[in-house]
Amino acid sequence: METRAGSWKTVTACGNLPSDVQRTDSASLASRAPGQPCQERPPGVLLFNPLAEGYIARGKAFAPVKHQMLLAEDLANLPQFLGEQGDIVLVTKRPSSGFLQNLGQAGFPLPEFVELRNGRIDPGSGLGRRQFRGLRPWAWGPDSLRLLEPLFDRVLGERRLADWYYNDDIAELYSKAWSAGFLRKVLARCRAESAARDIPGHTATGRWLCSEDEVGRVVDTFNDALEAIAAIRSRGHHRVVVKAAHGLAGQNAIRLWEPALLPAQRRWLARALSDGRKLVVEPWLERALDFSVQLEMEPHGLKLRGCTGLVNDRKGQFQANWAEPDYRRRLPARVGALLGQAPDAGWGLDWLYHEIFSALESELRRARFFGPIGIDAMVYRTPEGSCRLKPVVEINPRYTMGRLTLEDRKSTRLNSSHRIR
Repeated sequence: METRAGSWKTVTACGNLPSDVQRTDSASLASRAPGQPCQERPPGVLLFNPLAEGYIARGKAFAPVKHQMLLAEDLANLPQFLGEQGDIVLVTKRPSSGFLQNLGQAGFPLPEFVELRNGRIDPGSGLGRRQFRGLRPWAWGPDSLRLLEPLFDRVLGERRLADWYYNDDIAELYSKAWSAGFLRKVLARCRAESAARDIPGHTATGRWLCSEDEVGRVVDTFNDALEAIAAIRSRGHHRVVVKAAHGLAGQNAIRLWEPALLPAQRRWLARALSDGRKLVVEPWLERALDFSVQLEMEPHGLKLRGCTGLVNDRKGQFQANWAEPDYRRRLPARVGALLGQAPDAGWGLDWLYHEIFSALESELRRARFFGPIGIDAMVYRTPEGSCRLKPVVEINPRYTMGRLTLEDRKSTRLNSSHRIR
């Protein structure tokens, strides 16, 4: 049974976990060597390409630095935790048999690994003669489009053109500027609709939901950036963070703590705005809890996959994910606890996320996007000490470590918590 994202109440309600959440029987893995083909049904093809947003932002001018390339190579086998037994994972180098044997004994499904040649599909691999259930890169972007294009006509049940996998509208979904605009529209829609309908809890939402002042402002000139920084500080937020519209894992951002902008910070702003690029300027919020909502856009609609907690460092950069035993049914328990159980807050969260999912599904249909998508969110503390919810920090139209945590969670005991660092 799948959970419809359009109805958050199906998540918060109590009930049994779906039957597909179970530990894989490791005995079934012993019949074939680790990493070798499974012939039971057509496989999916998975690829780890964590630098996609760099290529989206800079195109052919993007030149990954050494540590980025090494990280991508070291973690190339990560998609094996997103697929099913017999799926194909494209890698630069096949993991060792001992490593795979240990994973199989631990109950993880084992994929087939196919090595790339010079970053491309090797014609001698035989992939061009096989059929596939689907193509699932970590992210659809210029890099994955180019690498996987030779397999487009080998996918069963669909004949999608290249721009159905990746196009300008999908590229826009990766932008933090787009996420900020989306949140601003959702907040305006929620407040207008609740006021027009005199919905119970409307007054209460003002005590636990962020306002438009906490949403990032998008700028594309140096003077607009200075004006946005000054406006935020005039409202009492001295600390400000400025983010490039496209960034990699919390990089391409600058935190402004000093009373006045330093020369180096001014140079960073000018350089980041060059070539028509955009920045998002927003107040630095004191995090109480980071979490994410993981979804999948399918042809018939947006589906909820579950919720995870996030561990970020003091700079807001990712460190780990965790999932509670009832991750498929509800937000992390601390979300409600931190919001103080305001009157009608539980009902208000249901309604808020219904509005978010409805608006997001419309945007994804417009962009012809299908695949995994994650919403990062946070509960933060105001200067007065109360907690509020920022339901969209950014939206990631790709696989995330949160989604990987949920998929990996299927291979652990149902009544345990789970953490991936």
